[in-house]
Amino acid sequence: MRYFIFLSLILITLPLSGQTVKFTFLAKEKEKLSALEDTLSFYAYSIVNDSLPEDRFYATRELIVTLVKTLKIKNSFYYPFSKLKSVSLQYPPDSSFRMFTWQLAVSPTEYRYYGALQRKSDSLILFPLIDRSFTISQPDVASLSPENWMGCLVYGIQQFGVGDSATYLAFGYDANDGKTRKKWIDPIRFVRNKPVFGAPLFPPNPKDSSATIPLRFILSYSAESTIKLNYDSELGLIVFDHLAPLVLKAGQPEEMVPDGSYEAFKILPNKLEYIEMLTVTSTDEETIRQKPILGREGKDLFGKSSLEKKKKGNN
Repeated sequence: MRYFIFLSLILITLPLSGQTVKFTFLAKEKEKLSALEDTLSFYAYSIVNDSLPEDRFYATRELIVTLVKTLKIKNSFYYPFSKLKSVSLQYPPDSSFRMFTWQLAVSPTEYRYYGALQRKSDSLILFPLIDRSFTISQPDVASLSPENWMGCLVYGIQQFGVGDSATYLAFGYDANDGKTRKKWIDPIRFVRNKPVFGAPLFPPNPKDSSATIPLRFILSYSAESTIKLNYDSELGLIVFDHLAPLVLKAGQPEEMVPDGSYEAFKILPNKLEYIEMLTVTSTDEETIRQKPILGREGKDLFGKSSLEKKKKGNN
């Protein structure tokens, strides 16, 4: 690694990823943050790419320790971590906090998620996110805390409302068991300055009058499929694929796959309004087409392409 040494009074201005303001760091602060970012990037790369489980676990532990050390630096919230490619770093539109999340493959059929929520402040206000999804029996109706988090890779954050009354919608991806994937919308509110996950914003199941009002929205689908679930700024809607059951062979369980149509939620002042069928034009179709998480088109979260998988499967 190369380090660029400047006089301590020289100021470096950094553009902020996902924010509308800039922050000026002293050169020594910027140099220290950059060096720690290099270390974080190394561990993050190892978590995704190392073939040995014990090495991935070690890299995860070291990334957590190094991340906390880095964020303890004054004004660390304004450092963009633009080189940290294997960790998803997401801000809401008001930039009042940000979320670091990443995925650890325990085995080909088991995944764990790690994360931290940092609030905007000169000094550190940090909430470690502890994945307890494997203990949560009814995730759609569970109100959760940072210590009891539905682990996922957060790939976007939308909001409605402002200030203390704001509610944020975190869009998350879960590789689940390797055969099925999940995507969901997890609302975040701040109650007594602490994040609470889950809120009664979603309409109940219209086909079940006794259904409990859900606190988060979850889509489960075949691992062979790719689906859309995200806020579309051009349409002003949360757009997602309509899923339909597919039975490949008699006696096998059905798989949920996209059927080419779309549903949506419209954000209202205190709730989300369900749109059963979204009419789209060819231009809209291009707009709402699913974008790859972390920008690796044609590759999974471990950097392997679908072509590589097919070649391996044919050998």
